[in-house]
Order: sequence, then C-alpha cells, then structure tokens
Amino acid sequence: MSEFDVVIVGSGLGGLLCGAILSKEGFRVCVVEKNKGIGGNLQSFERDGVIFNTGLHYFGSGSKDQFIFRLFNYLGIYNNLKLRQLDLDCFDVINFRNKEYQLAQGKENFVAHLLKHFPNEKPAIEKFLVKINQVGQSGRYFNLTDFDPAASASIFNPLRAINAYGFINSITTNIDLQNVMAGLNDLIGGPKEKINMYILGMIYYTFIQSAWRFVDGSSQLAENLAKIIKSNEGKVFTENKVVRFLLNNDKKITSLVTNQSLKISGKYFISGIHPLTTIALLPADSLRKIYVDRIKNLVNSYGMLSLYLVLKPDSFPYLNFNYTCGLTEDMWGSQDLKNRWPHSYWLETPATSSSVEFARGVTIMSPIGFEMFRRWADTTTEMRGQEYEDLKSTLAEKLLNRVYEQFPLLKTAIIKYYCSTPLTQIDYTGSPEGSAYGLIKDSEDPIKSQVLPNTKIQNLFLTGQNTNAHGMLGVSTGVLITLAHITDINKIIREIRNAG
Repeated sequence: MSEFDVVIVGSGLGGLLCGAILSKEGFRVCVVEKNKGIGGNLQSFERDGVIFNTGLHYFGSGSKDQFIFRLFNYLGIYNNLKLRQLDLDCFDVINFRNKEYQLAQGKENFVAHLLKHFPNEKPAIEKFLVKINQVGQSGRYFNLTDFDPAASASIFNPLRAINAYGFINSITTNIDLQNVMAGLNDLIGGPKEKINMYILGMIYYTFIQSAWRFVDGSSQLAENLAKIIKSNEGKVFTENKVVRFLLNNDKKITSLVTNQSLKISGKYFISGIHPLTTIALLPADSLRKIYVDRIKNLVNSYGMLSLYLVLKPDSFPYLNFNYTCGLTEDMWGSQDLKNRWPHSYWLETPATSSSVEFARGVTIMSPIGFEMFRRWADTTTEMRGQEYEDLKSTLAEKLLNRVYEQFPLLKTAIIKYYCSTPLTQIDYTGSPEGSAYGLIKDSEDPIKSQVLPNTKIQNLFLTGQNTNAHGMLGVSTGVLITLAHITDINKIIREIRNAG
C-alpha cells in the first residue's frame, strides 16, 4: 500500500492543477485516473495525422499580467506551451439570422465592433460591458486577492442570482443585439431560464481580456502538469478506476481501492470527478440524505454531438477565430434539443504548427439532448451496434448540411470525418448524461445549485467544473477555493500574483 499527503481522483484539469500546485508547495501527491490517457477534457487525439481537441478548445486571460498567464508562469510551464492568440478583432463570430457579428478582444475594441452593426445601441452595449466588468472585478480568486479561507465557502456572489437572459432583455429591445449578446451561451450548455450572469459574464470578460488556442493540441497542458507532480516525488496512476473509499470510525477516508486492486492511503483526498460519482464511492450513509438528494436533483448541462473533419491539403483556410452559428430565431439554448436539432453549432479549425494559412482539420460541436442515446447508456464504446452507428451517421450528415450553408468549401474539402456523442463523453470522463460543462449553475436557485468543495467527510474535497464553474478559468479559480481547505492559500495567491 502506497501512502501520500494528498490523493486525487481524476486527472482532468481540476485534478491535475490541484496536484501540480500542491506538489510545488511540498506535498507528496498521487493522481488516480481510470483511463489509459490523462487529461479528461484536456485530452487531444490524432486521426489521420490531424490533432483534435476533445474539450478545451480555447481559453482567455492568457496575456502577460492576466490570470492564466500568471498561473502558468507560477507553475513554470508557460514557456513550455505552444499557444496562439486569436484574431484581436474577432475571437468569435456570431452568426444570427445569416448575418455575422465579430466579438473583439479589448474593451474598447469590443464595443467598437458591436457599434459597427448597432450604431444606435451604444447605451445598451455600454451597459452590457459595465455588467461584464462588474462580473470580472467581483471574481476574488480570479483577481488574486487574499481571502479568509474559513469564510470563503459562505460568501456567495450575488451575480449568480441574476438571470442572463432577463438582464440582456432589460437593456435593449433590439432582438438582433439581444441574440448577439447571447452568442456565447453555447459554452454554458443550459436553457435561458437557468443561465446566470456571473457565468456568462466571466466567459465574456476573460475572452475580451485575451483569447488563445493551443497549437498541436491541449493535451500538452495535461502532460506539463503531470510532469510537475512526478518531478516532486508524486505518482500518476492510469488505467486504475477507483471503486471505493475506505473510512475509519471517525468518518475520515484512510485510503481508496481501484479495480486493479491498488490500495492508496493519504491524509487528504480530492475528487475531480462528478459529485454523484464521488458519492457512489463512499459507504452508504456516509453523507446526509438531504445532501445526497440535492446533488441527485441538480441538472446537468447539455451534451454535444461533435464532428472531427479531416481535410484535403490546402483545401480550406485556417480560421484564427471561432464560429458560433444560430440555426433558429433564438440564440439561447433550448430545452427542446430533439425536435429542434440542430439548434446551433460551434466551429473551429484547430491550430497546428505546420501551417497558419490552411487548416488540417475542423471541429464542429452542436448541443444535443441525451434522450435519443439513453437506450445505449449502459454500453461502452465500439460495443453499441449498427443502429447506434446509423444514428450517428444520420445526425452527422444533418449537421454537416447546415454547416455547408455557411462554409460551402467544406463539402469538397473533407476526406473523412469522425463523430462523437454524449455517450463518448461518458466513456472518457464519466460525466452523467455526457454533459459537456458539468452541473448547471442555476440563476433560479443559485445557492442550491452551487456545489461547495468541502464535504461532511472532513478530509474529502471536490474540485473541477462541477464546483465553482467550468472551462479553463472556472476550474482554475475553483482549484484555489478547493486548496484553501488544505494549505496556506494566501501564500499561493501571492506567489501567483507575483508571477505576472
């Protein structure tokens, strides 16, 4: 049996970041991962010589003196990463009703580009930016300010109680502008009734600061974080699925056991996997029924149907921006993801070091409901039969036909494509219903839908996209909140702050 200071379940961004920071601070860390590869949504994969990302397609706040830059610099990995900043005048195109709108980096630039399309809406655009700035400035961990760890769990950001749809509609009656402002809500994966202004505002805030892509795949980040852990006498075990936690009479976890009969003990345990999956690893009645029932009743974000296109050489341009296209009269996510599918899609050309002129591949994602895949919920990849494969092909062709309307060049540029569904997400990350962005942080019930990192098991803590928020920024700031329960977080915050 191996003994560690901290044992971490899951090697997604949250787990690896916790492990890397703790390792740097002198803790002996062990990360346990069920899959052959590490990274969770950081994983990238190669098909026919083309590298695709599975989850982390782009991120914000990566320029000097900004949060992600400082964090990676503190860890000593920023210069090891191959990154490319997106177009300053257009990190994202929003296509609504067949008209394209550019979202630009930089506050003044962001406003100026929207005013080109909406010259009579300056007051509304400025109010939108004021709210985005309010959100960004309210992020205590994002702004690397010292805080009292004992009070951190009880301090609730009131902006999580503001519904984003309601706020946007309150500042303008212009339908087109309302929907352009809603354009990035596909990165949240929930219906308009539930999306809160804090989450949407932080997405806008961080990308307006600066927007970046990984070159040659996001898995390089996972590899660099794992290297920090291993270089500080830590371990990363793959192909070991945790099957249970073992507790003592004081209701503290003493060790965990994997499906490979590996038993690992530790002082602290951090779970980066879904809270429901974490609860299932504990003995019955370890947690209060009211807590377990609340977690069971929380709503997961939408899943995605994802297409990975391999292209003929020099047949389609590399786009140094992302493309979000609405296919209905409403850019907000819909609860009806079956009859209205596809409701929208998001497209990128992954960055490669081999060319900045032409794309080697294209990734397309469209939110999709889980119901049409539920009959295969208990199956595993490559074991789902011909009916499932036929369904994937039908959905893929339906989506591609809509994409060709905006990108006709693609029709003759594709050599082949690969398709993944919410079931694929379950296979590789264990996310219930294949949700792409974890649990929805519901503006209708913000306190109830917030999952805190500390649990009633005194040495078990949660991290990852289901706690604070999803994405690079949400998970990274959430890691700081988690680590506040284990170590001197203000020392770490000061070190990160000084690494800019």
